[in-house]
Amino acid sequence: MATQMRTGPAARDPEFRGIDPPALNQVIRQLQDAQNAIQGWLNGHRPPPGVSTAGYRQADEVARWAAEQLGMLTRRYNFAVTHPSPGGGIDMPPAPTPAPVPRKTGGGPVGTPRPVKAPPHRTSPAKAAPRPTPHGAGDLGSFPDRPAAARAAKADALAAAASVQHGRPVPDPVWRHLEANAGDPDYTETLYERLGPAGAADLLKAAQGDKARLEAVQQSLGTSSHHLTMDVRWLRAFLAGADHAGVRPVAVQVLLGADMSGRTREAIARLDLHPSTATA
Repeated sequence: MATQMRTGPAARDPEFRGIDPPALNQVIRQLQDAQNAIQGWLNGHRPPPGVSTAGYRQADEVARWAAEQLGMLTRRYNFAVTHPSPGGGIDMPPAPTPAPVPRKTGGGPVGTPRPVKAPPHRTSPAKAAPRPTPHGAGDLGSFPDRPAAARAAKADALAAAASVQHGRPVPDPVWRHLEANAGDPDYTETLYERLGPAGAADLLKAAQGDKARLEAVQQSLGTSSHHLTMDVRWLRAFLAGADHAGVRPVAVQVLLGADMSGRTREAIARLDLHPSTATA
């Protein structure tokens, strides 16, 4: 394995740790299928009375282990796709010149096989497959796993919504959490899922022009767009909420300035927004 790594990104940096999002996604799907198959078998084959349950317990431990790994791997995948490597991917060293393939003299193949080069993908840059990135391979933010991030986001969303409803300022701890975790895909996804588009617009008003808070909302919206569906309908509801809160110009600037996912950028383009406009 170490030798194989040195032919990739680690050839230039022996300390490199990275993730290939499509490959990790495939691993997650395979592990999920295996976990479902094991759990399904366990549910349908309870050990009869008088028969040893040792094998059943072992299979149950494997199923629980798979479930734990899925939570960790999914969090790493979310970080990888939300934070692609700057510059479009990890710099790969030049591929070595393939060895010539000797002619066959009868029988089976001989010599070293030539590596086969995959055909290029005919996709637009916005839809191109993610390339290896160091994000998600190491630090995963403030939370140990996806459920912990979701619990914190849910609590912050409830606190923010209650404050807006009762005409109180959004608590400072909520703003600190948002600023600290604006790049966390699991935290931001749950936060805006709970707030909804109107609640997200209320955050803009609650920021009261504070630059750091507005930047946190902008960054966190961009992060969440990679996992939360922000289509034209969601965006229109967000802008309607901003109209109601009297912060539409700020909302337009945030949408145009955020590092949104490709699909969200396409939805924003359909609204034909401009920084100086107040209507969509």
